[in-house]
Amino acid sequence: MRTWIRNHGEGRNQVRHDGRFHEHAMLSKQTIAIVKSTVPVLQQCGEQITRRFYDRLFSEHPQVKAYFNEAHQAVGTQPRALATAVLAYAAHIDKLEALKDALPVIIQKHAALDVRPEHYPIVGQCLLAAIRDVLGAAATGEIINAWAEAYGQLADLLINSEEAVYRQNESKPGGWRGARAFRVARKQAESDVITSFYFEPVDDGRRQRAE
Repeated sequence: MRTWIRNHGEGRNQVRHDGRFHEHAMLSKQTIAIVKSTVPVLQQCGEQITRRFYDRLFSEHPQVKAYFNEAHQAVGTQPRALATAVLAYAAHIDKLEALKDALPVIIQKHAALDVRPEHYPIVGQCLLAAIRDVLGAAATGEIINAWAEAYGQLADLLINSEEAVYRQNESKPGGWRGARAFRVARKQAESDVITSFYFEPVDDGRRQRAE
């Protein structure tokens, strides 16, 4: 029996380096002002935008559907959570330190799912298209361009932070990057209703202790 296990590690504080956020190209004052001006619209239409975003994402890029929780999609909690996150980012675009508690959680989830840099352009394209679909003529070129820059900043921050997590996990004794094939080495009955499964890597490399 063989299964695939992703090495996601802890990755809780990787958004920071020496106690500060990774440095990125600064957004212009104009871009920041435009993004912050969309906060009232996001408060009113944010969930409608994120529902449209997921519709586009899954229809145009079905290969990424495995990265998302179908149960959360069915009851609407995932679009709602994304709308809340987008709103928070827009409201604090000029002071990302306010998001210091939320970003490590997002990075941890992404690392656990093996999210990769090539996924970010797909998400960005679908998000901007969803904004256009929902807002129509109100989504001016100026607004779309500002959000494209803002999304690029966030994507860079997440990509760099997640890469730090992957490198850290890979450098551990028995560590690895991405998905790795494992086989069941043995089974042990713990009780009438509980059985423990012990895995070992198919490639016979060093094993990393599960934490």
